[in-house]
Amino acid sequence: MNILPTNIITHRIEASTEFDSKEWEAFWPEAVGGTIFHSLRFLDYHPQDRFKHHHLVFRRKGNLVGLITGAERFDGDKRIWVSHPGASYGGVATAQNLQYHQIEDLVRAMIEHLRDEGYKQIRITPPPVLYNSYPEQPLDFALWRHGFKVSRCELTQAVPLDFDDDQLLDGFVNKSRTAFRKAEREGLSFRIIEQPTQAEYDRFWVILEENRRGLGVVPTHSREEIERLHQLVPENLMMGAVEKDGEMVTVIWNFICNRDTVLEFYMAHVANAQIFRPVPFITFHSLLWAKARGFKWFDFGISSIWGDPTWGLLKFKENFRARHFLRQTFTLDL
Repeated sequence: MNILPTNIITHRIEASTEFDSKEWEAFWPEAVGGTIFHSLRFLDYHPQDRFKHHHLVFRRKGNLVGLITGAERFDGDKRIWVSHPGASYGGVATAQNLQYHQIEDLVRAMIEHLRDEGYKQIRITPPPVLYNSYPEQPLDFALWRHGFKVSRCELTQAVPLDFDDDQLLDGFVNKSRTAFRKAEREGLSFRIIEQPTQAEYDRFWVILEENRRGLGVVPTHSREEIERLHQLVPENLMMGAVEKDGEMVTVIWNFICNRDTVLEFYMAHVANAQIFRPVPFITFHSLLWAKARGFKWFDFGISSIWGDPTWGLLKFKENFRARHFLRQTFTLDL
């Protein structure tokens, strides 16, 4: 495999762990591949002893051209650098004006730095291509050229928000349209919870925890972490609810990841409320909300576990016009 000729590089890109947090926070929202999961404020919701952070910035002629969040992990005795184990997506967020050969040079700088630091493996999980304003993948190609292999591949599903409001329901499959109309007849109402009260956090948590217990799992976040995230990054979170006779019966919690994409992280309903068909109802109104805010995609999240499709979940998302994308993890042994 041909490595980038050194004569094409006029100024090398260097990796460093030294950065200014204000510069970092100003950079990622405008960067290619940047998401809320690159925010240091977001990562602050984790307890300080949960991860040993090892974030990197990349500079060219002293100018910030890229960054990546990461942390140290161990697989047995093997010391591994992961981007970032406390976030849904990682990957390198790069300046918009980087040319391809500079992205290759950035990858080189990252590998050299982490090898020098004694890591034996690198694992990177970039956001799916739909998170970029333009669907290009130069970073994936540069990782492949430097020896990274796809070690994990999951299917994520997202709804394009390119519909006319009065035609959104027409895009649902017939049974979901029928369920939505039943919810309307039952008098369900939807609202955005702008500034959650303690009582609303408590009700949200009861619904979420009971729903997940019925599925045999536990929520990724604790009740306290959900509230802390609303304190740290309130502008990047959306909490919504469906109510029946003034009582909250279904909830949704979304991450506003960047200017293009919203990620649905939790959706849950009270078991005995299923008869009212609240899930198509809350999905419909969440899609309308996201479109009105100017987003391009509503990401439902992954529908597979270690490459094995969760068929019921996959089909459920297709009921709402969800399209299919890859969430890949790239691994390099050093």
